[in-house]
Amino acid sequence: MEDTFYYYFLTCLWSLTPIRLHEIVDYYGGPKEFYEASEKDYEGIHKKTIQTILRTKSEDSLLRNWENLRRDTVRFIPCNSPDYPKEFLQLPDYPFGIYIEGKLPHELDPEGGRSPRIAVVGARNGTTYGRETAFRYAKELAMSGCRIISGLASGIDGAAHAGCLDGQGYTIGILGSGIHKIYPKENYKLYLSMRERGGILSEYPPDLEPYAHLFPRRNRLISILADYVLVVEAKKKSGSLITVDYALEQGKTVGAVPGRPCDVLSEGCNHLIRQGAACVTDACDVLEELADNPGFLTVRKDQVPVNLSLGLAQDEKKVYSVLRLEPQFVDDIITAIDFPVWKTVSILSELEIKGVVRQDPHQFYYRIQ
Repeated sequence: MEDTFYYYFLTCLWSLTPIRLHEIVDYYGGPKEFYEASEKDYEGIHKKTIQTILRTKSEDSLLRNWENLRRDTVRFIPCNSPDYPKEFLQLPDYPFGIYIEGKLPHELDPEGGRSPRIAVVGARNGTTYGRETAFRYAKELAMSGCRIISGLASGIDGAAHAGCLDGQGYTIGILGSGIHKIYPKENYKLYLSMRERGGILSEYPPDLEPYAHLFPRRNRLISILADYVLVVEAKKKSGSLITVDYALEQGKTVGAVPGRPCDVLSEGCNHLIRQGAACVTDACDVLEELADNPGFLTVRKDQVPVNLSLGLAQDEKKVYSVLRLEPQFVDDIITAIDFPVWKTVSILSELEIKGVVRQDPHQFYYRIQ
């Protein structure tokens, strides 16, 4: 049996925590030695763990899936391969192998430098404002030469991937399931685009279903692969903040988009800012953090779309100046402007048509440029 198989076998033991699996493999001297050990050699390991190991080794599907993988579009890269991301090896519980469709970030970088990598994370049930912000920031960062990393979840993650693709950039999604089991299903079309123009990565076998406890675990891969972690919307206790915890342990820079104090989905971001995270109000805030790193290819702030006039008439400029990225109720906008109600509402409609303002279903307006 070729050596790569033994690393593949280890990824099939996904129900064991990565740290525990590393301890066991180290004890037996390596992946091959561990696989070839007999049941009596496993003395000292917890009984349930032994049952998991023996069951996985005896399953007919183990060899069948291994043979299928060799004919699949999914690549399996063991941790002893030169193609394996070197960043992962910094983790004490690095995956013994990864599965990838598309390209890894380092495979696109020229010799002598690499593009900055930004992880954009946030709430699965993000607001319209949050999704629009994630989309726009990711697009502008992509246009400036950055790679975008996220988890291909609904809400903020999906918006960030879509924004990067819209900016003709490279984005990679790191999954909490197997690559053949995209979750949520609503992101399947996004997955198809990403595997052609970006990458999809998982540490789990391709046909593994999404299990809730696997998603927090994958966050360590998102943060270690990134140079900067940007949180767009998050509750005070959320999976996004698990990514932040990993990032801080790894010495990464963390930024957060501020939100309204009364919003539950802004609590996490506002808390991070109070704790010292960078306050990010546009893509240039992120680019300025990256500009002085000599290891990066030059980031291009001039590529971020800036259009101060937007081609607006004088009255339109006055209404537009009152709006913010955070949604505002229409009555508050009317109160802030010395125009008749009908005129303010008419101008807001014109601004929507021009694509610089949006309205949510509850008559809250916000600017998108």
